[in-house]
Amino acid sequence: MQGPKTGAKSFKQELLKNILLALQLHARTSTSFGSLHERKLAVKSSANIAMAAARGASRTYARWPSAILASEAAASPPSGACKVQRRRRIVSRCCRRKRSWISRSGCAGGDDVARRLVRRRILALREVIPGGRDAAVDEDTLLREAMDYAVHLRAQVDVLRRLSEAMQRSNSFSRQCQQ
Repeated sequence: MQGPKTGAKSFKQELLKNILLALQLHARTSTSFGSLHERKLAVKSSANIAMAAARGASRTYARWPSAILASEAAASPPSGACKVQRRRRIVSRCCRRKRSWISRSGCAGGDDVARRLVRRRILALREVIPGGRDAAVDEDTLLREAMDYAVHLRAQVDVLRRLSEAMQRSNSFSRQCQQ
C-alpha cells in the first residue's frame, strides 16, 4: 500500500508527464500558438485534461475527471452570443438576490436561515465541481468530490508552479550562455 506522500508524488509525476504530452500535441496540431491568450488557453486545457487523465488512472472512483474530459471534448471557442447570455444570467442572478434580501421578513427562525445557507452553498458547490450539476449526485457524494477535486487542484498548482520555475531557470541559463 502506498503512503500519502508516495501517492501524491506519483500523481504529480503522472500529471507533469500528461501536461507535457498535451502541450506537445497542441503545439504540433495548432496552426497559431503565438498570442498570449491562445497559449493561456492551451496550458489551461492541457492542465485540466492531464489532471483528469492522471486522476482517472488511479484506482478510486471519482466523477469529476470524466466530467472534465467530457467538457473539454465538447468545448469550443466561446462566441459572442454565449458571452452575452452569460452576462445576462449573472445580472439576473444578482437582481434575484437583491429582491430576496429586500422581501425577507426578519422573523425567520434560525433553522430556516441555516437550511437556506446550506442549500445556497450546495448549489454554489454544484456549479464549481465538474459533474456536480448531475442530478444523481447527492450531497455526501458532492462533498467527497469537492474535497477530492480540491486536493487534485492543489497538486496541479504545485506541478504548474514547478514547471514554470524550471522554464524560468532554463530561460535565464540560455541567456547567460548567449552573453
